[in-house]
Amino acid sequence: MKPVTRLFLISTGWTLAMYMASNFVGAWFWDIGTGLRPILLFYTILFVVMVASFGMASRIRNHLSSPVMMTLGIILNAVYLALLLILKTKTREYFIPLAVLDGLSSSFYWLSLFVLASTWVEAGQESWFNSWTGTIEAILGLLAPPLSGWIIRAIPGLNGYRAVFFIAFLSLVGCTWLILAARAPKPDQPTAGREPATRRPLPVIPGWRRLTWSFWALGMRDGMYFFVPNLLLYIVTGNTVLLGAFSAMQAAIEGVVFWALTRWAGPLTRRLGLLLATIVSLTALGLLALPLNATVLFLLGGVIALSYPSFKVTLESSALGAITQYSHNEADRVQLTGIKEVWINSGRLLSLALLLLLLTLLGPLHLGDFRWILALWSFVPVGIYLGVRGLKVGEVPAP
Repeated sequence: MKPVTRLFLISTGWTLAMYMASNFVGAWFWDIGTGLRPILLFYTILFVVMVASFGMASRIRNHLSSPVMMTLGIILNAVYLALLLILKTKTREYFIPLAVLDGLSSSFYWLSLFVLASTWVEAGQESWFNSWTGTIEAILGLLAPPLSGWIIRAIPGLNGYRAVFFIAFLSLVGCTWLILAARAPKPDQPTAGREPATRRPLPVIPGWRRLTWSFWALGMRDGMYFFVPNLLLYIVTGNTVLLGAFSAMQAAIEGVVFWALTRWAGPLTRRLGLLLATIVSLTALGLLALPLNATVLFLLGGVIALSYPSFKVTLESSALGAITQYSHNEADRVQLTGIKEVWINSGRLLSLALLLLLLTLLGPLHLGDFRWILALWSFVPVGIYLGVRGLKVGEVPAP
């Protein structure tokens, strides 16, 4: 099996596991009586761990090759799901170590995936690669969440959640087998994890600072929109089938937009798409005049999904193109990828920290209060647009 094929299958298995289980972790914690503040704290700790892990990317890379790092990330996430299965309702007492475990697994997986992608994706194909990866993710997102929601609702008690977590666990076991079944490097090949005796300083990339600030703004957007609308929908309706339909609706919209970006890939398309995505994001201000119910949350989810692909493709394509063009070796690619991920996860962390601060200062928030928070958060994508507007870094001809 070719390495790229193996990486594609592993990525598909990981994505399937995430869509089967991750969208319902917040609902799981809510159903076992954890409460809103611990759920927010769970995700906050997760992002703290991810920031720290990506910040130590170069040190981690000194000891672990990218395939080993990916293996470790997948195994840690399988252990995380296994603990959810074993602990059952006791997970509310261990949400902090579970968040640490989830954060470490995600960090190791995504760092290794980005590095391997920057090694194997040829110059000029960055937009194509990111767009088609997003399309596949959208297809899985269209199928897996409704299935999970139906299973959770069809099986009484918490056993529905446990069945979904078990399916995700099996998917990760398959990913682990794909990695472990890969051939070991030949003795005469250099070991992937070995650092050269002398390290050159990181390359100077034009526009890199503005690009990292844009990733930070994207993180600020994602931190609030990542799970809060989903959780609010479940609190309002108590229906996991609707929650699965919500995720599927977002995946369907994202899939269409990702396909359009793939069909008309190019710098001009990215710039126009970025402007339109920013304008669409601002329509969430309409929440200020609407009640917070299932219909309104579905409309908000549609706005979030419609704008996300342009942000992802533009930023990731620019970063991947810049890292591929200017990095000297794999160690540079690891560190530059780690820097990028520190910025985006710092934004996510700050986003949730601000929400926790509001809960602390104002006390328990009513559902109507979240209407204001979600609406005003629509201004954050303006920072993404301003950061990359006219930016030439990493732009390459369309394939």
